[in-house]
Amino acid sequence: MIFIRGKKVLISLGGTFEPIDSVRGITNRSSGKMGLALAKQAYVLGADVTLVVAKVSVKISPLFNVINVETSKQMADVIFDIVGDFDIFISTAAVSDFEVVERKNKKIDSESSLAISLKPTLKIIRQIKSINPDIFMVGFKAEFNITHDEIVYCARKQIADAGTDLVVANDVSHDECNFGSDKNEVLIIDEDVLSVPLASKDEIAKTIMNVICKKISCR
Repeated sequence: MIFIRGKKVLISLGGTFEPIDSVRGITNRSSGKMGLALAKQAYVLGADVTLVVAKVSVKISPLFNVINVETSKQMADVIFDIVGDFDIFISTAAVSDFEVVERKNKKIDSESSLAISLKPTLKIIRQIKSINPDIFMVGFKAEFNITHDEIVYCARKQIADAGTDLVVANDVSHDECNFGSDKNEVLIIDEDVLSVPLASKDEIAKTIMNVICKKISCR
């Protein structure tokens, strides 16, 4: 595990919030538990850890350098500004795929009919290697009720599209593996596929960091 000691590790976590009006918005049920478990493990292994944190349901230790954000754009701006200084980027955040075309600057009357126009958000992970070509990048893919082969295909598509070195993928429709759960079962995918059975997120984090360390040592 010495291969991560002294490395600068950037981890994004939590769910972004895309405003619709002054009080409402689009978000998701990401808790930040997986990202925090990875941060703790990286810290134990001697890494210098920075967190870019959106909406989470976990308490984050002051041991970490934390940058708080709300929207996908804020997260993108922060990450693009600092990622050039890091050795490893782990993208666990559940970043919204869509944002509102025109946000209202007041609370919309609840008696009114409402139609919302959405546009795709910028895919943060696809920009990272153009900023820092040498960074070791880990992506996360949460899918719902698809087959093992489909999950592997989606993960390898991300590798091809974004240049991720490793993808951690899971199906959140499985029992005890939904957003906010304390456990998970994942596939760790690059040219190989490592299946990690149901375990606590702390144990999953140890396995992921072990794989990262081995991959970095082979560079």
